[in-house]
Amino acid sequence: MANANTSKIRALSGGAVQPEPSTTSVVRAIDVGFGLVKASVRAGAGIAFINFPSMAIPSDASAVRSLGTRRRDTFDVPVNGANYEVGRDVGLAQAGGSFGRDVTDEFYRGAIYEALTKGALRYMAEAGDSVVDVLVLGLPVNQYNDAKRRDYLRSRYEGEVDIGDERKINVRRVIVQAQPMGGYAALGEHLEELNRVIIGTGGALPPLPSADGLDELSVLMIDPGEHTLDWLLIQQGTINPRASGAASDAGRHRVVRSVQESLAAHIGRPLGPAVMPRINEALRQRTPVKLAGVAHALERFEPEIMSVIEDSINRMVDGLRDAHEIVDLIVLVGGHPERYRDVLARRFPAIPVFIMPEPMSANVRGFQLIGEALAEG
Repeated sequence: MANANTSKIRALSGGAVQPEPSTTSVVRAIDVGFGLVKASVRAGAGIAFINFPSMAIPSDASAVRSLGTRRRDTFDVPVNGANYEVGRDVGLAQAGGSFGRDVTDEFYRGAIYEALTKGALRYMAEAGDSVVDVLVLGLPVNQYNDAKRRDYLRSRYEGEVDIGDERKINVRRVIVQAQPMGGYAALGEHLEELNRVIIGTGGALPPLPSADGLDELSVLMIDPGEHTLDWLLIQQGTINPRASGAASDAGRHRVVRSVQESLAAHIGRPLGPAVMPRINEALRQRTPVKLAGVAHALERFEPEIMSVIEDSINRMVDGLRDAHEIVDLIVLVGGHPERYRDVLARRFPAIPVFIMPEPMSANVRGFQLIGEALAEG
C-alpha cells in the first residue's frame, strides 16, 4: 500500500469513526499537543475520544495525596526511573511554579512527552486493551519533516511499554503522521457543514457534490497549536512539502503569555507559570479569569491577542512562498481556531475558511481513520 501521506487519504479513510472497524485489529490514536493530549479508547463496542492536560507532575508519594472525598483521575507512569502523575485531574497536583509542561522543539524526546503518551496508553489499558495492533501518533509539521524524529517515536513506542503500577501494554506497530493530516483525513465527514461555508463565502469554489471532490482541490490545513502554528498544503490529496511548515512560538502559548504579561502590568504584580492554565481556559471559554479571589475580564486585551495572531498568520503566509494564490479552501483544526478564522477571512475574503466541527479532536479522529484504513490494508 502507498504511504498514507502520498496517497489520496479520502480513499483510505472513509467511514465513521465511532463504531469499531470490521477488522479484528485494535487501532488506537494519540495526539500529544502542547496543551492537551487527545486519544481514542475502547468504549463498549465502539470508540470514544478523550483528552487530558499536557501536564506531567513528579509524583507525590506522601499520604497527603490520598486525602479528599474522591480519588483524582490520574495515574503514575514511569519515565527514566522516575514517576510522573498524568491524567484528567493532574491540575490538582499542580502548585506554585510546578507547571509540568514542556513547550520546546525537543518536546517529543522529553520526559513530559513520554509520560503523557504513557498516560494515554494507560487510559487505553484501563478501557480493556492489553494489545494495540496499530498506534497512530502525531508530530508538529516541522518535527514530522525530520525522519529521525519519526523513527525515534516508532522505536520508542513499538513493543512492550511499561505504563505503571506493574502494568504493560503491547504496541505492535506505530505510524507517525503530521498533525494537520488527521484533520484532512476526517474532513469528508463534514461535507454539509463545509458546503454551507463555501456558499456563504461566495468565491470561485462551488459546493462539493461529494467528499471525493476534496481530492481535486488545493486545501490549506492550519493547526494553531499550543506552541506552534502548523500548516499543510495538500494538493490533489498529496502534501506539498515546499509550501508546508510550522512557525515556532506562534501558537496558543504566545497568546497566553502576552495576556499574562499585560494582565500582570494591569494588576501591578508578577504572575507565575501556574496562572497560565487559568488564563488559557478563560480565553477558550471567553470568561473572566479568577486570581486571588478577583475576576479579571480579558476583553481589554483583545488588541494584543489579535496582534499576536496576525503576526503568526503573516509568518505562515511567508512560509507558503506565494502558494496562497492557488489555495481553494482553508481548514482550521485545533482547540482555539475562531480568532484565526477571523484574521484569515479578512486576509483572503474569497477563500472559504472552515473550522472543523469539534476542532480540538479533529486530528486524533483523523488519525484513527488513517490507522483503521492501514490496518485493513
